[in-house]
Amino acid sequence: MSNTRRLLAMERKDDGLTAYYANMMQLLVLLVDSNRMVIEAGRGTGKTKGVTGPRTIRVAASMPGETAGFGHSTYIRLMSIIIPELISFYKSAADATGRPLMREGIDFVYGEKDLPRHFCKPRYPILHPEHSIVFANGFNIRLVSTDQPDSIAGANIVHFFFEEMKHSDGEKVRSRIFPAMRVGRLDAAGVHKSPYYGGFTGVSDTARVTLGEDAWFTRYAGQMDRQLVEDIITIALHVDKAMAAVRRGQDAERNRRVIERYRPLLDDMRRECLFYLRVSTFINNEVLGAKFFTDNFSNLSMSEFLTSICSIHDMDYENMFFDRFSTEKHVFEDSYLYKDLMSRNIKESFTIDSSYLKYYDQNARIILGYDPGSFASMVAAQEKRTDNELRVLKEFFVYSPEDIEDLAARFDSFFRSARNRHIDLYYDRAGNKRNERRVNETDARELKAELEMRGWKVVLKNLGQATIYHWQHYYLWRRLLSNDERKVPRILIDYNECPNLISAMISCKKVPGSTPVELDKTPEKRVPLSQQAPITPQLPSGLMYMVYGLYSQYLPLKTGGFRADFVENQAL
Repeated sequence: MSNTRRLLAMERKDDGLTAYYANMMQLLVLLVDSNRMVIEAGRGTGKTKGVTGPRTIRVAASMPGETAGFGHSTYIRLMSIIIPELISFYKSAADATGRPLMREGIDFVYGEKDLPRHFCKPRYPILHPEHSIVFANGFNIRLVSTDQPDSIAGANIVHFFFEEMKHSDGEKVRSRIFPAMRVGRLDAAGVHKSPYYGGFTGVSDTARVTLGEDAWFTRYAGQMDRQLVEDIITIALHVDKAMAAVRRGQDAERNRRVIERYRPLLDDMRRECLFYLRVSTFINNEVLGAKFFTDNFSNLSMSEFLTSICSIHDMDYENMFFDRFSTEKHVFEDSYLYKDLMSRNIKESFTIDSSYLKYYDQNARIILGYDPGSFASMVAAQEKRTDNELRVLKEFFVYSPEDIEDLAARFDSFFRSARNRHIDLYYDRAGNKRNERRVNETDARELKAELEMRGWKVVLKNLGQATIYHWQHYYLWRRLLSNDERKVPRILIDYNECPNLISAMISCKKVPGSTPVELDKTPEKRVPLSQQAPITPQLPSGLMYMVYGLYSQYLPLKTGGFRADFVENQAL
C-alpha cells in the first residue's frame, strides 16, 4: 500500500496519526464527505466499517447535541443485526495497541436512560433512550423504521443514516422519514453551518428488482455534480496533507494558514454536494483475494453474481416457472407485532420467534411443506379461511452436517409459543422414482418422530398420493396467483421471514422449450449446498407440495391436453 493511500486513510486522533488500510471506495467517502451520500456497493466491500461507522462519528463531532436518525425497513433488523454491528465497530481496535476506537461509558452509551455526568446534554429531550445511541458531546442517534411511522414522531432530525436501502420502500422513506428532517432552524450554535446539516448517508447492495427489492435510491445518481465532486477531492487532499503536516510539526504555521483558508471553502462545497458511488466487490480484491471471486462465480447464478458481486442491475423476468408471482400481490411486509418489541432496550439480545408474528394464530394448526434431501427445507403456513387465504409465515432449511433433528429443533424453537400443537405435513414422495420415494417417506417419518418427541402431533398428508407432475404444479400456481377468482384462495408470503423462499421462487425457471412444462432442477446439482437456499427450487418445492395437497381441486381440467403418463414429464 502506497504512502499516499496510507495518508488518505488516517483517523485523526488527539495523540497523533494512526494509519490503517482502506479500499478506494472508503477513501473516496472520506475525501468527498458530502452532505448527501449514497453508496451502492457489492457484498464484502466494507460498507459498515468503512462508510456508515466512521461517518456517524464525523457527523456527531460536527453537530454536538443534535439528533440523527438511523433507518431501516424494520426495527427487527435494526435491533438484531445492524446496531450490534455498528456498536462492534465503535468498540473495535483503533491501532496495534488494542485501544478501542470509542469507549462505552466514556465516549458513547446506548440504551441508557441516565447519561454519565461528563456527557453534554442533548439539545432536545431523548424521547426513546432505550432505542438511542448518545455520544459524549450530546449528539444522539435515534432508531427509526419505515414499517413503524410512530418511531419518527416528534423527532428533530438533522441527518439521516440509512442501512440496506434496497429493503426500504422508497415512497415510505419520502413520505415518512424525510419530512422529519428539521432543516430550517437558525440556532446560535451555528449547527446549520455543518456540512452534514440536513443531509443523509445511505448504503446498500445493488437492488434485485426481480426479487421485490426497491432501487429507489438510484435516482440520485443523475443528480450528482461530477465537477463539484472532483473539486472537493482536490481541495480535500490539499487540506488533509496540511493537517497531517501540522500534527507532525512540519512547517506548522504555513500549513495552519492553508487549513484556515481552505477548510471553510471545503465545508461550503460539501454542504452543497450529493455524492453517488456505485462500486463492485472487486474494489476490495486486495483483501478478499481471487478465490473469493472464482468461488462466487462458480456457485452463484449469473443474475445473482452480476448484482451482488458486480453491482449490475438485474431485470431477469424471463422463463419464470411461477410466472404470475408478484412481490406486490403475493408478499406482505407488515410481519410483526411491535408492542413487546418496542419496549425492549437496544442493548438486549433477543431472538425473533412466532410470538412476534402479526399473522400467526397460536390456536390454529400449522401446515408444513417439507422437501427432504441433503439440503432439507420446509415452509410453515396457516390458512385463514375467513379471508380465503394461505399465509406462509416462516422458512427453515438445514444442510450437512446438520440434519433432520436440527430442522425439527429450529421449528420447535421458533413456534414455542404455539397453543395448538397439531401439524399437517406435506412432503415430496418423488413421484414415479420408487427408491427415492422410499427414502423421502423415511425422512418424512423421521421428521414426524423428531417433532412428536418435542410435543407436536403430526399427520403425514401424502401417504398414498398419486404422482404429481411439473405441469400440474405450473398450471395450478398460475390459477392461484392470478387473483382473478374470488373463490380461489390467495397465497401471501412473509417478506421478512421468508426472504430465501421469495428469491428462489423468482429464480425458478422452466426447462426451455419443454412440453409439457418442466421445472429446471439443475441448480440443485450445480450449486453448493451452502448457496442453494435463495437460488434453487428447494424451498419452493416444499411449498408446492403443500399447495397441491391443499388446493389441487383448483387445477384447471384438461389443461392443454397434457397426459400425466409422459415419461419425459418428470415429477418433483
